[in-house]
Amino acid sequence: MTVPAQQLSPEQKKLLYPKPLTATGTFNATIDAISVPFQTLTLVHDRDAAIYRLVARHADHAVTVKKITIELPDIIREAQVIDLSKWQSNKVNVWYAVKSPTIHYVVRCSTGTLIINGLEGGIIKISGTLDGTTDEDVNGNTHTLEVNFDVTS
Repeated sequence: MTVPAQQLSPEQKKLLYPKPLTATGTFNATIDAISVPFQTLTLVHDRDAAIYRLVARHADHAVTVKKITIELPDIIREAQVIDLSKWQSNKVNVWYAVKSPTIHYVVRCSTGTLIINGLEGGIIKISGTLDGTTDEDVNGNTHTLEVNFDVTS
């Protein structure tokens, strides 16, 4: 006779996922030709999904929150130039999100390039450049993203 599978509590399920690690380093971003200082950086290496995820967050007087998320498979090589228009085949995702009291949207950066200059596991160190354009947001506008980053967990 087999033992019935035990249901995990929400707290136990949380422990199964990799925790975002606070990252330090540089993350210089220009959105639509305006320099935006991102205050919070986190890095995750999700071994089950085989991806690295970098999330940068900017809060404008705690009213408007902007996020840039860069997600890439952990098989990416250094000095690799990634075509963002091929996101379905290369499994690289870049999103730009805005949340304010009046509007909320997330758009994919679907054209442009992402260059990974360095990638190290363990302590997680990622550096590179992003030059891309998003899909249209809820207002029909696209956004240009220019980012240089060199971050370590």
